[in-house]
Amino acid sequence: MAKGAVAKEKVEKKIAEAFGADFIGNVDKKIYVWANDGGERVQIAISLTCPKTPVATSGSTTIGDYDFTESITLTEKDLETAIPVEKVEISEEEKNNLADLLAKFGL
Repeated sequence: MAKGAVAKEKVEKKIAEAFGADFIGNVDKKIYVWANDGGERVQIAISLTCPKTPVATSGSTTIGDYDFTESITLTEKDLETAIPVEKVEISEEEKNNLADLLAKFGL
């Protein structure tokens, strides 16, 4: 059995409980649920993976076994520290290449 398989089953059960009648099922390793998109019902596909290197949340220096019976509320600050984002700068050369391509394609 692949690492995380049991945990994924537990997470899927929790998602099914949380979405109730809006839970559709697991198709091709993705969990599908119904959600409201501002007045229109749409399907959302959720992929579950077990990362080789877990991310740490703020205030945590170790990561042990996850306990899915407890509720965890992440704050905006937790998300900022858990997902490092580098600012991307577009160089002058890239801007010139883009301008050339747009001109060649008449866009």
